[in-house]
Amino acid sequence: MPKDDRTRGELEDAHRDENLAARRRIDHAEEAVAHYRSRMTSMQESFYEFAARNDAANDPEFRTALQNVTDEIDRNVREASAAIARLEEEHQAALARQARELDDHADAQREKRQATD
Repeated sequence: MPKDDRTRGELEDAHRDENLAARRRIDHAEEAVAHYRSRMTSMQESFYEFAARNDAANDPEFRTALQNVTDEIDRNVREASAAIARLEEEHQAALARQARELDDHADAQREKRQATD
């Protein structure tokens, strides 16, 4: 068991800070994906409206290009969502590690008390 001279409170504070940072990263990533999706949808709508005003909305090349953009956006969102899922998994692993650290700390404190009794 590694030596850790922190108090339980210090360990809990460190865990809380770590968890807050992880949650902020996840929240920021989710917000960024939502913003990206919103902006891309708006841009697609603008392109389509422009094409419709210029009688190009039904042009096969335009429709193919618009579909390609849609596919790229979807792919980017899927990849970003997968990255967010990995952040969530890492956070869950950190929570499990933190629980073990608290248990180890309690065991070490108990052993320390028993050694002095």
